[in-house]
Amino acid sequence: MAITSQMVKILRDKTNAGMMDCKKALTECGGDIEKAVDWLRQKGLMTARKRAGRATKEGLVLGAESSDGQISALVELNSETDFVAKMDSFRELTATIATYLVENTDTPADVAGLLTRKCPRCGQIIGELISSAVGTTGENMNLRRFAVFNAPPEGGLVHTYIHMGGRLGVMVSLKAEKKGPEAVELAHNLAMQIAAANPLSIGIEHLPPEVIERERAVLTVKAEAEAKAKVEKSKGKNLDINAILPKIIEGQLKKFYSEVVLLEQPYVKEPSKNMAQVLKEAKDKVGQAEIAAFVRFQLGEELEGDAEE
Repeated sequence: MAITSQMVKILRDKTNAGMMDCKKALTECGGDIEKAVDWLRQKGLMTARKRAGRATKEGLVLGAESSDGQISALVELNSETDFVAKMDSFRELTATIATYLVENTDTPADVAGLLTRKCPRCGQIIGELISSAVGTTGENMNLRRFAVFNAPPEGGLVHTYIHMGGRLGVMVSLKAEKKGPEAVELAHNLAMQIAAANPLSIGIEHLPPEVIERERAVLTVKAEAEAKAKVEKSKGKNLDINAILPKIIEGQLKKFYSEVVLLEQPYVKEPSKNMAQVLKEAKDKVGQAEIAAFVRFQLGEELEGDAEE
């Protein structure tokens, strides 16, 4: 298969690896980009983990919350340029959509459904509101995604956090025995952690099995090389490679979990403890606490199913 410059660019955007390394990885993997990502990682040539994806669009991520903290919404509205995204009218439009989702309990199933809804506050269809803004600015706009959270029925609250002026938004649903300022503070700290550390799941058990198996496969290749080096360096001490290999793999998996699993991540405000400890220590103030759900929107990030540019 011919390796094109566009394929190399896509792989470089995903991995930050060098151009020639990307070309070699694609050649070795028959042009399969995901396999090439793993190949680069196995060879230690991937210089940065870029789960956030490529920022390809401008716009805003904004949220809204009900006054009682029981419903929240997060919305991403895209524009062509940062100039339009910074206009007050664009911010107001994004906020109007988020507020509609909070104030109307009948949540649409998808973006297409939301675009057909009528906003009681302004009396217009949401899709028409966006079309009108397009006509005014002369720039195309796209309602890319939204999410709505309700507070856990067992008791708790929801919280939204907007970072970088609307380029990143997080929404958290927190189960808590006691509601009040302390629970809101805990939810806010959790949201800031998610914004900074970009976890893939709440707990290890929530990670998709295919993610763990893919990581294990990559780590096994790297661990085998490490184990062989240790055996060679032992100079006849009879180290058993089959005995040390599983320990190396499990140690590397533990490090992987500390990077991508929220409860295993070091707390950004106090790295000596992980997030599971943060929840445990909050028990005196909020009672038993548990993260029910979270969502993180980063402006323009590549989503599953996006067409490659």
